[in-house]
Amino acid sequence: MRQFSAKRNCLLLHDDGTIHYPFSKFLTDEFDNPNTRELVSQSLRILQRFFVAHGIELTVRMLEKRCLTYDEIKSLAGLCYRPLSEIEGLSDTKVVLITSAKADTPPEDMRGALEANTAAKRLHHIASYLGFYRKIILDKHIQSDTLRSQLLTAYDETQEQLKSEVAGTKQNHYLTIQSLPSHRFLQIIRAIVLEPLTLFMTEGGKPSATFYRDRAMFLLACEGLRPGALGNLTREDFRPDSGHLVLKDNTKKRPSQPKTGTPVLKGAGSKKVSYASETMITLWPFTVTAITDYLVKERDPVLAKHLKNRSLSFLFLNEKGQPIKHRATLTAMFNRIGKQLARLGLLDVGNDPYFKGEKQYDFYAYVLRHSAASLFIELKGTDSGTLDKMKSRFGWTLHSNQPQRYAARALSEQANMELKEYYNQLIADVKQKGSADP
Repeated sequence: MRQFSAKRNCLLLHDDGTIHYPFSKFLTDEFDNPNTRELVSQSLRILQRFFVAHGIELTVRMLEKRCLTYDEIKSLAGLCYRPLSEIEGLSDTKVVLITSAKADTPPEDMRGALEANTAAKRLHHIASYLGFYRKIILDKHIQSDTLRSQLLTAYDETQEQLKSEVAGTKQNHYLTIQSLPSHRFLQIIRAIVLEPLTLFMTEGGKPSATFYRDRAMFLLACEGLRPGALGNLTREDFRPDSGHLVLKDNTKKRPSQPKTGTPVLKGAGSKKVSYASETMITLWPFTVTAITDYLVKERDPVLAKHLKNRSLSFLFLNEKGQPIKHRATLTAMFNRIGKQLARLGLLDVGNDPYFKGEKQYDFYAYVLRHSAASLFIELKGTDSGTLDKMKSRFGWTLHSNQPQRYAARALSEQANMELKEYYNQLIADVKQKGSADP
């Protein structure tokens, strides 16, 4: 199968060029962000490969009052650990033979297995699609209320099993928030501000040609910006005099429609929620300084090399003076810095009880966003006013429950700390009493 976009419609095509209508309708109706559509379409292609190999037709299953069996869900979970290119290259016989009887772990006979988080996300996408398919595609063809009720139960059971079949990695500790402990997060920010030349280096150990740009983007990620938002910023969005940054959708400034991988503000063009409504955040002074340094020492000189200004007014540019065209540029930058952070010991787990047995924290751009949100709530508390401020600061909708998740984790960790302090005091009292006894 292959994906094709036409205006706001997202189509998944069979190999013969015909449209897979249910898949296409699901992608078009339920998702706006092109990157999300790409990830979900990959999950649907795995499901299609599974259905073809096993001869499964959901319309036939409807008459049988069922969706997927327990064993089929197990097999599908095992398939979700494999790279998509490999899956689509397997024969039907090979697909049928692949199975994983164990939840939470990839098949033992499979080399190059993907992370459990990836498999879990794929299964969640598939579960969402099945719910959509039953409600939008099947329901209107069912005349019997009894059959409709039985089918609802069958699909609900399948969806729940798919969602719980694979657990995430250990990094998904309490409430699945992937963040660094605040003390470690602040250590990293300190290193970025005070010792940047030790971090922004090439593979050969030389200072990066985009040193100032990368440092500014990294600090903005530490402010809580999503990777896509970094490549979406324009020069006018940065207000150095007041220390503010405007976050808005700048997609129309690009010469063509965004493709999969184009950095965009999350929810840009959404028909459902106001993700991309304009907001303004206050930046840390050292972030303002880093962006200003980039403008003067790197961005302006790059533009001066060319007769024509190719920036299209975007803030962060590549070495040719053009806007960053693909999120892969951002991913590569964060990966390079992650390696340097690990080399300097700034990702060491130490005695963190949540990651017992692991040596280093996982690191990628979104870890910085989650760490920023965790630090925000740690410093400002968990009252309703703080939670409302978080929605604006981190680009969540008015009805989002994300702040409550961070608050719940903060309260849980605070309770654990208080319990630990109580335990330590109790041990000290016992020792003191023991030394006082005759």
